[in-house]
Amino acid sequence: MSDSVLTGYRVLARKYRPERFSELIGQEALVRTLENALSLGRLAHAFVLTGVRGVGKTSTARLLARGLNCIGPDGEGDATLEPCGGCEPCQAIAAGRHVDVLEIDAASHTGVDDAREIIEGVGYRPVSGRFKIYIIDEVHMMSKSAFNALLKTLEEPPDNVKFIFATTEIRKVPVTILSRCQRFDLRRVPTDMLAAHLVTICEHESITADAEAIAAIARAAEGSVRDALSLLDQAAAMTADRMTIDNIAEMLGRPGRTDSIAILDRAMQGDTAGALAALAATMAGGAEPEMIIADLMDIVHRASQKAAGGTLDTLLESERDAIDALAQLGIARLGRAWQMLLKGHGEVTSAPQPPAAAEMLVIRLAHLANMPTPGDIVQRLAGTEPASGPPNPPESPSEAAPAPTISAPQPDMMAGPPADDPPPATMQATGGEVTALRPSPLPTPAPTPVAEPDNVPPPQPQSLLDISELAEAHDDPLLAAHIRGHVRLVRLQPGLLDICLTDGAPDSLPGDMARRLSDWTGERWMVSLSDGPGGMTITEERRAAHQREIEAIANAPLVRAITEMFPGAEIESVTSAEHSPEDQPDEDIPT
Repeated sequence: MSDSVLTGYRVLARKYRPERFSELIGQEALVRTLENALSLGRLAHAFVLTGVRGVGKTSTARLLARGLNCIGPDGEGDATLEPCGGCEPCQAIAAGRHVDVLEIDAASHTGVDDAREIIEGVGYRPVSGRFKIYIIDEVHMMSKSAFNALLKTLEEPPDNVKFIFATTEIRKVPVTILSRCQRFDLRRVPTDMLAAHLVTICEHESITADAEAIAAIARAAEGSVRDALSLLDQAAAMTADRMTIDNIAEMLGRPGRTDSIAILDRAMQGDTAGALAALAATMAGGAEPEMIIADLMDIVHRASQKAAGGTLDTLLESERDAIDALAQLGIARLGRAWQMLLKGHGEVTSAPQPPAAAEMLVIRLAHLANMPTPGDIVQRLAGTEPASGPPNPPESPSEAAPAPTISAPQPDMMAGPPADDPPPATMQATGGEVTALRPSPLPTPAPTPVAEPDNVPPPQPQSLLDISELAEAHDDPLLAAHIRGHVRLVRLQPGLLDICLTDGAPDSLPGDMARRLSDWTGERWMVSLSDGPGGMTITEERRAAHQREIEAIANAPLVRAITEMFPGAEIESVTSAEHSPEDQPDEDIPT
């Protein structure tokens, strides 16, 4: 091949750069706004174009510069959004040699001296064009001082000067600059529109391409026209103008759509071995683990859209049946799979061995497929007979039937006889979790206050709990905590307390208890250490009672049905129906 052919080739991204606004795809709102502004004579003096790479920011700026300076084939034309392309200004601007259209790269012109040159040039009238136009690409790269130097000129430029800024980082542009410009957010080009554009270019370039191959390139471009054309150029060179989905998947390091659907289909059926085999075959074909997981997320997303009532019109015919079948799983299962894939994508990206991380993710996904959803649990438990025991009384005559209840004993946390008829425990489902709730005891009528005679001595404590509560009542929470956690009762009589202490108890605890009890009760108290075994501490009694309560709840039929659905599940706490878990007694012992 001759050198002239090699050096004369223009890549597709340059060859098919839009020559007029009608060729700019995916930016209808921008074109309509500029067309109306031009026809009404309300064209602004400064514009800022923002968007991701390759959506047409620089092309829009050049088209606007050509349209404003176009004079038509006869030399008598006015400003237009459809430049003729044949007049001298159009050809000079397209070639980048028009004296009145200055295209500046802000990445290499960041300082205040560069801004000063612009300010000085603004004062001169256009040499040959209708407008003097400054196109500043990647304007966010300019320094703060350069932006400040432009503020006055940008706010009140001469009538024949226009500024067009382009940036991919709009948040880095000062608001003082943005407030002086009309802002246009260029959108990502939809995948179907981008695919249609690629098909047209393939026809012009005599490139044979499968529809699946074109769709894969359009998806990989992520809305960027320039990326899509660059990938098409690369694929055409790789496949000698005969592109297939297998060639594109190999080039991109992405799985074929059929491979991804096979992985997801087997995983959602709970076929772990089949899903792993499909994953291994896909990675053996050159697909990167991160790309595989991203493709699985896209499939789950589209299946969820279908399950939610959407359509599959934008998909290829070969994909619709498979994704429609996945949509039949329902939004609950698909949403759960999405959450797992979303979390797993980050794990695969950061894992030292991405293939192993992808395999572990597929294993978890297949295991999760056999787990019931909250809706399934409700349906399965609907026929479960509640255990014997009176239901909670309704609060009003119009209240619906009470929820299934489980009779569970209410062991007293402290010393004292247990209640004769403990209230039933109710199961409450919240956010997919089932919690055993112990309703608070019904309130008892307040006793009628009885006038007490003066000089009545305070009541004497009858248990360790009374002593700890007495300490709490006298604002001594540390002593109360030590009593609950370190003291074992041996004998308690009026004025006499025999105790033994646990390991870690403060040495001064007996003396502190004797002094405080004497002060609080008005009677002399003696606290002695005993060698006897003693009983349990208050904290140990609470823990034992709590464990008995959990065991009682665990034996209820409804709870057994739930734990059978979730092998390995355990009851961690039993919470009062009127209190949150934070209201449970604190078992931590301060030292």
